[in-house]
Amino acid sequence: MEENNIEIHSKKKSRFVYELLDLLKTFLICFVIVFLFTQFLLKPVHVDGDSMYPTLKDEEVGFVNIFSAKHLGIHRFDVVVVHHEETDDNWVKRVIGLPHDTIYAKDDVLYINGEPQEEPYLNTSYVKSIRAQGRKFTEDFGPITLKDDEYFVMGDNRVVSHDSRAVGPFHKENIIGKNAYILYPFNEMKIVNNPMN
Repeated sequence: MEENNIEIHSKKKSRFVYELLDLLKTFLICFVIVFLFTQFLLKPVHVDGDSMYPTLKDEEVGFVNIFSAKHLGIHRFDVVVVHHEETDDNWVKRVIGLPHDTIYAKDDVLYINGEPQEEPYLNTSYVKSIRAQGRKFTEDFGPITLKDDEYFVMGDNRVVSHDSRAVGPFHKENIIGKNAYILYPFNEMKIVNNPMN
């Protein structure tokens, strides 16, 4: 009888060890999948602040595409997440200038390489509402000429955005991902990408 109890106890212990190892293996596989997914495909993004309003709103949550940014290149007017090394923060902004571009704003008009820009990604009614208050939507700055591997980014809400106008251009290695896939809040689900593509 005692041998039977020992055998039953041994089987229970073996089953527990097996289930524990199986659970650990499942956890490890999930961890590796999530790690690879967030390092090479999509990275979670949480919008903090109003610098991209109304294109992106404060507290929206989604993903940006890492693969596209690394392998398909960065294009003018892409929405990107950049890493600001001094503050160790990630910012959601829009690419305005590419390497070797000269950028400036004068009389509330953005110029790239001497050409005035239409900026179809801006919300026209929001821009008009700012100007109706007697303010410029884009304050004068520049000219700034970008070097090799430099990208000039600005928020779509120019009146509050802290961006390349204040901190200078970013290098490609600081661009984490591009295009935003907003999943939350659910009534705001959308894809925010380059309006020129």
